[in-house]
Amino acid sequence: MRVVLTDYAYDTLQPFNDVYQAARVEFIPLQCKNKQEIMQATEFADGVMTHYAHIDKEIIDNLKNCKIIIRSAVGVENIDVEAAIQRGIPVANVPDYCIEEVSDYVILLLLASAKRFCMLEQMVQRAEWDYAITKPSDTIHGKTLGLVGCGNIARAVARKAKVFDMDVIGCDPCVTEQEATKYGIRLLPQEKVLQYSDFLSLHAPLNRYTKHMINQETLSQMKPGAILINTARGPLVDEQALREAVLSGHIAGAALDVLNEEPIRADSALLGLEQIILTPHCAWYSETAMHTLLKSAAEEVVRALKGKPLHHPVSHN
Repeated sequence: MRVVLTDYAYDTLQPFNDVYQAARVEFIPLQCKNKQEIMQATEFADGVMTHYAHIDKEIIDNLKNCKIIIRSAVGVENIDVEAAIQRGIPVANVPDYCIEEVSDYVILLLLASAKRFCMLEQMVQRAEWDYAITKPSDTIHGKTLGLVGCGNIARAVARKAKVFDMDVIGCDPCVTEQEATKYGIRLLPQEKVLQYSDFLSLHAPLNRYTKHMINQETLSQMKPGAILINTARGPLVDEQALREAVLSGHIAGAALDVLNEEPIRADSALLGLEQIILTPHCAWYSETAMHTLLKSAAEEVVRALKGKPLHHPVSHN
């Protein structure tokens, strides 16, 4: 059995190596630079792992022996899942490796935005001293946190927000009211979540239905003075529309760990705005999360190669 990793940006591959050596599976990590290299490398692979590389229909149709395609991440927007399913090749991801890390980061961004922490820190670095730079700001206690998407990370965010006595509402077409209530989330239609939320945190997957779901229209529906938080996928947000909503004063600001284009472009519409906090797609990271991610991905591949049920099969993009 042979598993090919098309590309990676990890400091170590040891968790992959440990799992595959124990299972007596040959592991071939590569840094494929183009589609042709991917097709050549994966044609006869029994398993295909990818990080950033796009695995499209042409690559999938070229696979001869493949028993699984997996992305060592939560999102699978770079894999043509429908094409794989048509070929009878299961697709998997690792949706549960950084729940605590990302939910912690949402609370961090919420607090930093509400208290204008970055502005204060930069001011003191300039040897200035005046809390009034944060005016107007208010307590987060009793405020409403809206969750767009109510999956594992959003549920962890809800649990942590409750510590601050926040009212947590959410919308998710795949979650029942009974299930949401169990996690302290009051389920409402999306337009109501936009309308009532003092803080709006995005937890939706990226697909053809959710791309730029936060746009000029939905931003106009948001509560005046609200703050947008995105740790999910950058293209959920129309960045130009967000810039305009912030500059107009309709919303107070945003905190984004993910962007439409990564790394950030020097001419990004979001740079230079003190109302917007930007960080480099790092909410997921901890050493523990990194190890869990790689180990879990490799274990899922081994399950597929042995004909065992997958823990996290993906049915669509």
